[in-house]
Amino acid sequence: MSAQPVRVNRRVLIVDDTASIHDDFKKILCQATTEDNGLDATESLLFGTPSANRAVHFELDSAFQGQEALAKLEAAIAAENPYAMAFIDMRMPPGWDGLETIERLWQVDPKLQVALCTAYSDYSWEDIDGRLELNDRLLILKKPFDAIEIRQMASALTVKWQMTEDAALKMSQLEQAVEARTRELSDANIIVQNSPTILYRLKGDPSFPLLYISHNITRFGHLAADLVGSDSWARTLIHPDDLSSVDTAMGRVLDRDAEGASIEFRLHTGAGDWRWVENRYIPVRDQDGRLLEVEGIIIDITERRQAEEKMATLARTDGLTGLANRATLIERLHQAFAAARRGASAFAVFYLDLDHFKRINDTLGHPVGDLLLQEVARRIKTNVRENDVVARLGGDEFAILQLDVSEPTQSAAIAGKIRDALLVPYLLAGNSLHISVSIGICLYRAISLDADSLLAQADMALYRAKETGRNQYQFYSEEITQEVAERMALAEELLTALEQGGLKLDYTPEVDMHSGKILGMAAQVSWQHPRHGLLPASAFVPAAEKTGAIIPLGRWVLDHACWQMHQWRNEGVAPPVMAIKISLAQLKSGPELIYDVLRTTARWELAPWDLRFDVTEATLAQTKWTHNDVLPRLRELGVTIAIDDFGTEYSSFDWLKTYRVNHLKLAQTLIDNAAQDEVGANTLRAIVNFARDLAIDISAEGVQPADSGGALAAAPLNNVQGLCFSEAVSPEQAARLLKDGSAAALLPREDQG
Repeated sequence: MSAQPVRVNRRVLIVDDTASIHDDFKKILCQATTEDNGLDATESLLFGTPSANRAVHFELDSAFQGQEALAKLEAAIAAENPYAMAFIDMRMPPGWDGLETIERLWQVDPKLQVALCTAYSDYSWEDIDGRLELNDRLLILKKPFDAIEIRQMASALTVKWQMTEDAALKMSQLEQAVEARTRELSDANIIVQNSPTILYRLKGDPSFPLLYISHNITRFGHLAADLVGSDSWARTLIHPDDLSSVDTAMGRVLDRDAEGASIEFRLHTGAGDWRWVENRYIPVRDQDGRLLEVEGIIIDITERRQAEEKMATLARTDGLTGLANRATLIERLHQAFAAARRGASAFAVFYLDLDHFKRINDTLGHPVGDLLLQEVARRIKTNVRENDVVARLGGDEFAILQLDVSEPTQSAAIAGKIRDALLVPYLLAGNSLHISVSIGICLYRAISLDADSLLAQADMALYRAKETGRNQYQFYSEEITQEVAERMALAEELLTALEQGGLKLDYTPEVDMHSGKILGMAAQVSWQHPRHGLLPASAFVPAAEKTGAIIPLGRWVLDHACWQMHQWRNEGVAPPVMAIKISLAQLKSGPELIYDVLRTTARWELAPWDLRFDVTEATLAQTKWTHNDVLPRLRELGVTIAIDDFGTEYSSFDWLKTYRVNHLKLAQTLIDNAAQDEVGANTLRAIVNFARDLAIDISAEGVQPADSGGALAAAPLNNVQGLCFSEAVSPEQAARLLKDGSAAALLPREDQG
């Protein structure tokens, strides 16, 4: 699809105190001939504009001092005939210098593109950076000038100004169209058919079937009727390499507290090619927080992505290390900030400074120091992910933009790896060197004011890392640093406890609500911590999930629960099933979990059907959306699958038919609501009847052994089979209950059979 040619604003303001310089610019920019194709070829390469032989005509205006330039700029704005760019000399005595002139002009017209003309004897980069923000509106033109360079710069910056203007206009038009759709739902289809925006709706049940997609999906070569109701609609539209990113974004939408998410991916067209689109998700929930639908907006951003890639050719990397430079980092930081504001993943900014690097330069010389910086850059790059941005800011200062950060411990883990990697000795030019690094980290938060403040806060954290001893990392907040340190320490201590002892399993009886017969035992882990005393699972399992320690912890629980089941079986008192909670991280381990189940049950002479795995609705939904097949495979082996806290996440229960779950554990809130009002009671009856039709067992959670009935007695619990006690008992107490064959003494008095 070729773009229509548009008129480019070629108005250029020359600001210089020397008249001959103005004449030189006129000769270079106003006398281009059709034979001079160098500029055309460059513009075609950068911007995709036609490269046919043609002359580029620039409209020049002159100012000899900064004050005069400001007056002409204000007049141009007032006449709605703005300048696209300006060439500004660094030194213009006796008036403003180039830096002050740029500051004043940008206050009036922030979109003005600027080429700052400077000699090597003028201000240093540090001076310029200290006064101006080195962003994509400013390029540096070093004297003496080259005619080709001037024409290329004038062409590139005027076209860039025009592209920015056109993009803003298109975005404004797009936003107006979306607002119009919201105001007039009855006219939505007419608006959408004439808009590049695709609207769609997903049903709020796993696996999120497509309910509606606007007719203008035909712009991408697809028919709405072919996609609606298709089980593979997402795989039809999304590039295979982007599926995992889309799955992650969808996972954020499933979070009960999420307001939305945004993701960019490649959409497959009917013609067989790919278009870049931005996809925005908005969850729609009822008053109780249950998911009803997911609304989506797809916007074609192919041209914008292409323009960004072309403009990236103008960005320079660090000449010594090959890393991104400060300007590139700032640009990517602003992009990440804007995306996070729209619901994309959060991110973190690292500021790194080598400890005592100056000593190496002073004692061994700059060549060895440069070799060290190159090796440091390589080690940093090796210890981050491919999509993270690593930059050298200057001297021995580096920065990292860590993308897709959901939790501070992710940043702490990367910082620890980099710190340890840089400590390994260096052998350079026959010298054995040692260096350490101090790191400051700032995390994006919804309350963050702007992108630039994040880098400044990371810098402040870096200084705290140096002040407190160097060779360490600190977060911008001492509270976060302490929280992350405690969480990481807790995870490390947990790993030690797994090897040396300290963990134990207690068991929650699940009993028939009428007879008191024991239907199963649910394993609950706790930890006798050497400093904090006895910790319940809620005090350390979240940290284990965030740090990856949940995998070995889950393996320990599985092994010890199976051992206990084996012991009870040898004593002739084993319950029908042993229930174990399973987290999303364990399910994501895939075949490893299946292997652990087969190996552990075989080791303790059990069968897979002796086990029941309890998962939450949210975990089940994410495994369905991401096509994780671990639960169905475990189900095929005979493992029973139960949904924990059922009824709190989704408003519809039709999706249960696709899961083949065996058991529902009704959330305590459902029981309480059913006892309080008729709507809650009707909801509970509908769930119970629905499960009965599917031959799914039901139990009620959160019963206290001393409960005399209360909400439980008032709730309509006909056909509910079991009660799950909220208080666990020791293995010895559980064994006594099993030997008695009943836990009737624990039941509320009204429910004893």
